[in-house]
Order: sequence, then structure tokens, then C-alpha cells
Amino acid sequence: MDRIQKALDKAKAKHSEQAIIDVPSTNEENAISSPIDPLKSPIDNISYQQTRVVETSRDHLESNRIIAGMYGNPQSTVFRMLRTQVLQKMRANNWQTIAITSPTAGEGKSLVASNLAIAIAMELNQTVMLVDMDLRNPTLNKYFDLNAELGLKDYLEQNLELKDVLINPGIKRMVILPGKGRAEDSAELLSSPKMANLVAELKAQYDSRLIIFDVPPLLQTDDVLLSSKYFDCSLLVLEDGKNKESEITKALQMLENNNLIGSVLNKSNKPPTHQYY
Repeated sequence: MDRIQKALDKAKAKHSEQAIIDVPSTNEENAISSPIDPLKSPIDNISYQQTRVVETSRDHLESNRIIAGMYGNPQSTVFRMLRTQVLQKMRANNWQTIAITSPTAGEGKSLVASNLAIAIAMELNQTVMLVDMDLRNPTLNKYFDLNAELGLKDYLEQNLELKDVLINPGIKRMVILPGKGRAEDSAELLSSPKMANLVAELKAQYDSRLIIFDVPPLLQTDDVLLSSKYFDCSLLVLEDGKNKESEITKALQMLENNNLIGSVLNKSNKPPTHQYY
């Protein structure tokens, strides 16, 4: 915990204008550029006619710690608080896309991305797309029990339409572009013209939808650096006690030019102070 705080403090000192969000965590259309209008009709009549719908059971979500939408779970509040902080920052800067990453594997970035996406979709005037861009180790298909036959890798390698790979997990205002299979040539796929065209298409078609990219760990591949141009901002997930201070510092340096809006402290033994409010 101390080395994490030291690294973050150094980042704050270097970029004093940049806020760091420290959120202890557990093991169609509203314009992003403007505040929510409380009198605006909620987006409640979405019909997924071309997007395949796969109802993910509550038990499956809970067993995989995807609990942002479960009000009865006191830990779910953490992700709704994270949602509020992220949306405030993104709307203030007119940002539409955010990357969720971590220094190394296994720190919980996909878990945070999944819970954040659900929490955002819970806002009645907000829609969200969750993209599994971790082509070497895609996990969203498993987390949401989607049984996806195709994923981002297939879309980039084959002549597919976007509707062929999108899935609604039975959650209103949320769509997932899952991953399927391991891509050893992930760097080449993510830096390809087809990937650039896909991101441009997603942003153009859904200019009022927030897009979350679950991307690979920073220190283990060059995928994030190659695809950083797709993201308006980024969020760094850190497992409490896992990384050396030098690893955290290096990860922060790699995100220097990517509008790092904050960090999430995951797997902390210290419970959130608001947990039992």
C-alpha cells in the first residue's frame, strides 16, 4: 500500500492538474459533453433487433463478482461511486472512450471494467459499450456467460459485420463486444487499419454512448501503446501489495500522454468507509 501511494504521490506532484481517483475495491442516448437533464425521458425502450441478446443470470454474475447492479450487496456501492467520478471527469472534457488497464495481469482490470460498465448502464439516460480489447487473454465472454461464437479477433481477421459480434447481456442500455480465442498477433491486429476503422465507426454511430475498452496489462505487451490513440482517457487498476514501486512508476509513465483520470485500488483488505452507510 505504501509503495502504491508513493508512486501515485509522485504522479500527482508531476501532474498537479490531474486528479487521481483512489477507490478501494473488492476481490440510446445522453450526450457525454453535457450534464444529465433530470427532466429528459429515460432511455428505456431500446429494442435489440440486430444485436444478439444473451440473458446473464444474477447467480453467474455474482459468482464472478460482477455486483455493481446488486443493491443488496454493500460492496456494489464502490462501483457506483467510481461511475460518478469517471462520468464527471469524462463529461467535463467531452470524452467518449476510456481504457481500463493495469501494470500486470491478474490485478482485476476486467472485473473493474465490467462493474463500471454495468454501473454506467444503470443511469437511465446513459448507454455504454464494453469492448474486450485484451486479445491475448479475453475474459468478458466468461464473466458474462455469453457463449460467444465470434469476438473482436474474428471481426478483425474476417469479413464480418459489427452486428455479428455484438451481444446484449440482458442489461438495459449495455452492449458488449466480447473477445474469443487467443491472438498471438494482437499488436498487429490492434494497430491495423481495420481496428482504427472499427473505433471510428463505434464513435460515429454512437456519438452519445460511452465506450469502455478492457485492454491488456501495460508491462507485459505493447498492445496498449499501439492502440492508445483510440482512447480519450484511461483508468489504472492496481492490486494492493502486488507491484513494486518501480513497476507502478513505469506504468504511470507509460500513461503520461493518455489522460490518466485515476486509479482503482483492488483487493484491498481495508473496507470502504461508506460500506455500511
